Amino acid sequence: MDKESPVQSRQEPQERQISPNDVRAYLAANPGFLVENPDLLRTLTPPRYQTGSNVVDFQSFVVSNLQTALARADSLRDDLIAASRSNLASQQQVHMAVLAALDALDFDHFVHTVTGDWVDMLGLDAVALAVEAPVSDQYRNSHNLRLLASGYIDALMGRDQAVVLRGGVLEASDVFGPAASLVRAEALVRVPPGRISPPALLAMGSRDPAAFAPGQGTELVRFLAAVVQRGLDRWLGAGK
Repeated sequence: MDKESPVQSRQEPQERQISPNDVRAYLAANPGFLVENPDLLRTLTPPRYQTGSNVVDFQSFVVSNLQTALARADSLRDDLIAASRSNLASQQQVHMAVLAALDALDFDHFVHTVTGDWVDMLGLDAVALAVEAPVSDQYRNSHNLRLLASGYIDALMGRDQAVVLRGGVLEASDVFGPAASLVRAEALVRVPPGRISPPALLAMGSRDPAAFAPGQGTELVRFLAAVVQRGLDRWLGAGK
């Protein structure tokens, strides 16, 4: 009889299937497994005990409610983490924008930084800076600075409004000039008059309808407005 060759006698090992008895034996040998892996409780189906036709097993309802609560907690945690990361990214963008404004070499450079460089730095589609009359020649001769009639800002925002956030806009404020047709969400931020500077308006626009909306935090846009106010005062006062 011919001997089988080693190649003929070699067989591929077959993976052993885990049986319910294997799982039962493992859990019995490791009673703390579910405590160490609580996420499994969210997917396991709890047992139902039959204690009589007139008796309702509340344990299954309790476990089901706990599973639902855990799922909601996970979703809330994920939302909080995402919001925290988004806020941190926004803060970093604002910090870079402020540093760029502080590096301005003169008044025109400052205005160009706000209305031009801030667009990319803040992830926007338009940024406008406007001042109300009466204005000095330094304003009139500055590029990228829009001039408004006296009282325009109060008429646009209301006397008591420091910030107006609007999303899903069909017609953006005309302070954006030619870019107004792109804007679907806008943040209008009042820049109070400074020592020298007149009332001003910082307008930020995005083509994303959800970029700005009522109820959002306004701390960062208020901070940018304060930076603009100090920049206007600084450069207007430099020529005096």
